[in-house]
Amino acid sequence: MGDDGDHTRLDLDAIKSMANGLGSIKKAFDDIGKLERYAADLGDGDLADKLSDFADNWEISREKLTGEVDTLAKLARAAAQAYEEIDHQLAEAIRGAQAPKSKGN
Repeated sequence: MGDDGDHTRLDLDAIKSMANGLGSIKKAFDDIGKLERYAADLGDGDLADKLSDFADNWEISREKLTGEVDTLAKLARAAAQAYEEIDHQLAEAIRGAQAPKSKGN
């Protein structure tokens, strides 16, 4: 977004790209398997316990993070759609204002 005098310019492609990128990040986090499954490969002991603790914390943090990323993606998509609608409405208003008036009016 840039300031061009009294006008604000929005890069709708950048907003849409950001929404898509955030969606991809969320999907990647969703597709990550549970880390807990690797604890069995480590056997019993401190390392397995540490991995289990980390996995529990990671799961909670990952869920929070994916929720926030999903919210941002939805907001970006909604913003792009709203800006496109406003742009379309403004273009229609300008075309209507520039249309020649009929002689009967």
